[in-house]
Amino acid sequence: MNTNAQTVSAVGGFKRAGVKETTVLLAIAWLIPFLVHVLPWGGTRPLGAYLLPMFWMAFVAVYLHGLRLGLLVGLFSPMLNLLITGLPALGWLSMMGLELIVFIFFVWWTIRRTPRFWLIAPFGYLVAKILSTLGLALMGKYVDFGTSSSMIIESLRNGLPGLGVLAVINLAMVLLYPKFSEGKRHDASGF
Repeated sequence: MNTNAQTVSAVGGFKRAGVKETTVLLAIAWLIPFLVHVLPWGGTRPLGAYLLPMFWMAFVAVYLHGLRLGLLVGLFSPMLNLLITGLPALGWLSMMGLELIVFIFFVWWTIRRTPRFWLIAPFGYLVAKILSTLGLALMGKYVDFGTSSSMIIESLRNGLPGLGVLAVINLAMVLLYPKFSEGKRHDASGF
């Protein structure tokens, strides 16, 4: 019995996640931001706003297992951390959820086309931040484009350390778990 044939999708290189993999990814996705939020920090904003820990395991889940598990892991962590630590602040949960959804879809789409590109995760965050902020501006969350653009710039400036971490994680995934076929890829879950 070939276990590799059972775990790797025949149509594209995303591994099917079993219960064990899913549980481990969810646990780590919760633990990393939890630890970041409980570290002593004297900044005016939470440390997570600088390190972007919610995006780390969401990227790993998408890279290894595709869209569905990426969405589960990405949306699980902020909600559980809000219940336990109070962070992210309830007012920011909708924006973070929107950012994570855009991020996950963007990195999934990009990995399917250029799986060896090692800056997918940082670019995914940039796309997610810009689109989610503009989307919220269109829904009336912000009064004008100036407020939205200054928020994007401030968030990106604060998130530079996290973008570096995302680049390192992305590079590690490309080196440790290379995906060789180029072109359109399909998710193990049928997408």
